[in-house]
Amino acid sequence: MIPDSPGALMLNQVPRSVVPGITFPALPDAPASTMLALQYQLEASQWMPAATILDRQLEQLHRVFEHARRTVPYYATLYAGVATIGREGFTLDFLRTLPISSRAMVQKADEQMRSQALPPAHGKTFSKTTSGSTGQPVKLLATDATKLIWLALTLRDHAWHQRDFSRRLGAIKWAPRDSCHPPDGHREPDWGAAVNVLYDSAPAAMLNVTATLPEQVAWLLREKPGYLISYPSNLAALAAYCIAQKIILPGLSEVRTIGETLTPAQRALFRAAWDAPTVDLYSCEEIGYIALQCPEHEHYHVQSENLLLEIVDDHGHPCAPGESGRVLVSSLHNFATPLLRYELGDHAVFGEACPCGRHLPVITKVLGRTRNRLILPDGRSEFPYLGEHGQIRRLTGVRVQAFQFVQHSVEEVEVKLVTDRVFTPGEADQVIRKVQENLGHPFRIRLTHCAAIPAGARGKFEEFVSLVER
Repeated sequence: MIPDSPGALMLNQVPRSVVPGITFPALPDAPASTMLALQYQLEASQWMPAATILDRQLEQLHRVFEHARRTVPYYATLYAGVATIGREGFTLDFLRTLPISSRAMVQKADEQMRSQALPPAHGKTFSKTTSGSTGQPVKLLATDATKLIWLALTLRDHAWHQRDFSRRLGAIKWAPRDSCHPPDGHREPDWGAAVNVLYDSAPAAMLNVTATLPEQVAWLLREKPGYLISYPSNLAALAAYCIAQKIILPGLSEVRTIGETLTPAQRALFRAAWDAPTVDLYSCEEIGYIALQCPEHEHYHVQSENLLLEIVDDHGHPCAPGESGRVLVSSLHNFATPLLRYELGDHAVFGEACPCGRHLPVITKVLGRTRNRLILPDGRSEFPYLGEHGQIRRLTGVRVQAFQFVQHSVEEVEVKLVTDRVFTPGEADQVIRKVQENLGHPFRIRLTHCAAIPAGARGKFEEFVSLVER
């Protein structure tokens, strides 16, 4: 028996009917019917026993595996010594014996990653490129089939969180230099393809994340979105600005975060500024949706219908719940550029089964990229504790508008700061001692006052970056 699901309530919003005069039940067109069929399957699969979900993943992944080593030059070479195996032998234990493909390996393989015999029914292909924020970008192909799965999971996210499509959608994100600039930004007539295939929706608006905080506030007050999407770092600056200026954003019912690691302190800050909950998601350009925030909790559910996700330690062994490790992903549907046991460069933590009743695996934390780990002089690495929001202001009276830690060596860490004023020598000493305490080591700390700290590729911002070679 399928439990009552908040996601199912979304279907109470009446789909668009293509037959004039008939709205109940609606008679949708072919693309809408396909999307409804996918939502029906996704609604059912989330409640399946975990063993059943895994079995279906392995069934699908076996097909990708055989296609990859038969038609993709990179995998033909990588799996040259792997014996042909039937479905019954394609188990999770077998999968774990396959070599891991790093970003560097995939980048070097380039077009050798592409299938030489894509099944025609997968539709047209189109190029996708990662931001390259950790080096050279990864280039790959997606298909009409993978795009359809992406749209279906987008709609699942809306369903899980019971979003009202009659409310305006606002986004402050990366955009090309010559687009989406203030004061007007850019407007669309609806929420986009994932929604408008089935439902009518309110307009959407987007502003370039390079807009100043006063420009962002002016735009928000004019557009009055019910839902606001942006990067955690931008929203943190915007929230602090709104609190300081006593600005209220009327009608904002949910903050949606993308593209960066979201912290508990940021969730609390957004709630304090706007009295709205925060809903996060975990995705990447290469694979699409990795995990969506649970409708009932702040942790994430792996989108097992889209990928098989592993978290492994430095030796490649599976991590137990509560242990942080490297994220490996295997795409279930990309036959154009298959990704099997691909290491994203992220670190995350599995959790125990969710009380909500969904049997999709739980991720409790997404910790960030390998380059976001602090390297200690003895060679160990860990994700650093950077302190709490407002800590420096409470210590010195100086308000910090933005910051970024850059580890230049195993002995030196630079702290870039955008502040109301420069620290006095005494205040600087206090800050340095507090930073050393937070990092858990007496690093040589260099404080650098900046007019602004630019975001990286595609508007993403990293609060901590290690430049130490490993």
